[in-house]
Amino acid sequence: MTPKYRGDDNDWLDSEKERGSHGSGRLAKKKKPKAGYLVVTEATATVTEVFPNQCRVLIDDESAENRDFACTYRKAKLPNPDIRERAPVAVGDRVRFEKIGARDGVIDGVAERRNLLARPAPESAQRHVLVANIDTLVIVAACREPVFTPGLVDRFLVAAQAQEIEAIICVTKMDLYEGGEKPWKLYADIGFKVIETGSKDGEGVDELAETIDGKLATFCGHSGVGKTSILSALRGEEVGRTAEVSTSTGKGQHTTTGAYLIPGSKLIDTPGVRAFGLLDIEPDELKTFFPEFTGMICSESDCRHRYEEGCGVQELPRYPSYRRMLESLIAGEG
Repeated sequence: MTPKYRGDDNDWLDSEKERGSHGSGRLAKKKKPKAGYLVVTEATATVTEVFPNQCRVLIDDESAENRDFACTYRKAKLPNPDIRERAPVAVGDRVRFEKIGARDGVIDGVAERRNLLARPAPESAQRHVLVANIDTLVIVAACREPVFTPGLVDRFLVAAQAQEIEAIICVTKMDLYEGGEKPWKLYADIGFKVIETGSKDGEGVDELAETIDGKLATFCGHSGVGKTSILSALRGEEVGRTAEVSTSTGKGQHTTTGAYLIPGSKLIDTPGVRAFGLLDIEPDELKTFFPEFTGMICSESDCRHRYEEGCGVQELPRYPSYRRMLESLIAGEG
């Protein structure tokens, strides 16, 4: 059975329809935002990396000599929703920024999110928001080393569809492909976008770049699938990660923990994951995120696709993955 989210720090591994452009935010709706959140047009910066008790932001003012600031939080102005989050903000959040030094500042408001990618959080928090306000989720999986496994791919696909985020499956290390069955082909047959890539020979990199051009794209996947290599190929340079922010320089050290927006790009890198728990999805809702189930004939009109006799989807390739997720949701494990 696919492992559920365990809720500890080891779940992260060390590895490398109206949307506005990153840095300007989405056009504000006329309705009022949720209590505690800013109207989107009040935001003046975007969160690019999150650390304990502080974060880094990129301010919107392109004429500024410096646009990269280390920030603390003015807690009285942060949203106070019923859901307890692991951190006050997430990468991609649009925030209101106030400068308090040459390289430092404070966040005194967070704009309402148009979407988010989150998982269950450990300890006292209820959820860990990985990224917010993104256009595209690039699900990275290797054809070999490690072998392609559909479990995590399916979970990310469900999470993306639930938030109305465009999803792309990027199959890496095609230079290692030796022929035979392609287990990722069934996703293309269903209608998902699948791009085969190889960072060594450049296969598929141009297609991927064209597909996500102008979009704020987050790259997620297991550790070791070649995510950093693909990001480096897209950037034309080696990408690195930064750790804790210095309040005097706004700079950090290279590391591999936490999501971060690669400087000068719209590409968000994330650490590799062992598993990904689902949030805010009801068991009876899950089947709507498996498009191949649509139109299948079952003996019961409201078939849950669990134990029912005459269920028409039980022979489909992704049914075992669906059942694992369904049982996990019914058990309250995500």
